[in-house]
Amino acid sequence: MSATRSPDGPLLLAVEDEPRTAALLHAILARAGYRLYVATGVNEARELLQEETPDLVLLDRHLPDGDGLELIPDIRGSERLANVRILVVSASVLPSDVQDAMNAGADGFLAKPVRVKPLVDEVRRLLDAGAVAPKLAD
Repeated sequence: MSATRSPDGPLLLAVEDEPRTAALLHAILARAGYRLYVATGVNEARELLQEETPDLVLLDRHLPDGDGLELIPDIRGSERLANVRILVVSASVLPSDVQDAMNAGADGFLAKPVRVKPLVDEVRRLLDAGAVAPKLAD
């Protein structure tokens, strides 16, 4: 797990096992004013979610220890985490994959490869829906 140096922004959890994608997410989101934890699998994310309440979770589907969608019932079933926004970020982009993510309880879906503007726009949209905004540095 790693976190950015932006202590005042909303906290995001990315569940992503590919180091280059995790680094890209970190670079984009830190620059946009967000703090980011990265978990490399379902189990590591579960451990982190026991201690932290992120404002948004970015979920990959294909992880070494399972499908990221497995985390959605855990999040939605927790009183503390039930309102956490969930954005699935996946290379599995068939209409059925998107529908599976939404049916599982995701709030949004973004296709890989990740692009800066669509990622930041979707994160902002989801956080605005939950009334969480980053505190940008001057």
